[in-house]
Amino acid sequence: MRFFIGFVVFSTWLFPVAAFPQTAAQDDALLARTRGLYDAPFTRDLVSFDCAVQFDWKQHFVDLLHILPPAAAPIVERLQPIKHRVFVDHSGAVLSDVPAAPELSSVAHATELEGGFKALVAAGLNAWLPSATNVILPVGPIKFNFETIDAGYRLTLDDPGVAATLLLAPDLRLTSGVSQLPQSMRFTTKFGQGPNGFLLNSITTGDTTDGTATRDASFSYMYQSVQGFELPSSVTIKPAAPEIWHYALTDCKVQTGIRIKIGLPKN
Repeated sequence: MRFFIGFVVFSTWLFPVAAFPQTAAQDDALLARTRGLYDAPFTRDLVSFDCAVQFDWKQHFVDLLHILPPAAAPIVERLQPIKHRVFVDHSGAVLSDVPAAPELSSVAHATELEGGFKALVAAGLNAWLPSATNVILPVGPIKFNFETIDAGYRLTLDDPGVAATLLLAPDLRLTSGVSQLPQSMRFTTKFGQGPNGFLLNSITTGDTTDGTATRDASFSYMYQSVQGFELPSSVTIKPAAPEIWHYALTDCKVQTGIRIKIGLPKN
């Protein structure tokens, strides 16, 4: 269940608030209504898309170090000409070189930086995918129930292999969550209103089991309309390390077909 990505503890979880459970029929109706509010292109006609990836290595070093160190100049010279495209479908993002990347071992750290860049590009889009496929909310025969609380709604998932609690605002935008199963994770999200429903603006993730962790990772998104689908136009990643990566997606091409059909969970 990849949608359990991380959360920040809200005061409503620290202090008891009035909570009012609903019937199973009310839960099913509310979940159907909630799912319909989100822009999830992979549940419509979108099968896949691929885009050119734009990244400025010189600007990245300047943003990080405030200057371009002389030692970084050969890295920029070797890495900047490499062209990438990223392919994304409901199963994940895959980055490729167009054409094949040159041999990089002759420049110190170039291979490691190129590999890290590819991993971050994929990670940024994979963090967006749960909302784009609408699996950020319960899918399949998972037991769940809504409770009305002062801050909106608490959505609890309790099933073999799945244990999580999600918080939603009164307008049903997901704001945060924490899971114990299938793995311990926490997250906070911000959703904006797009032409086809709620769009993920940002997600911040963290670990609930590592007491030494002091920083979370965050991902933020801006959008472009491609053949009626709202797809990321730029992605900004702030990993746990004090470093920011920003890339843009251009020349996007979409493949359409039969949409993914997702059944409603049953209590």
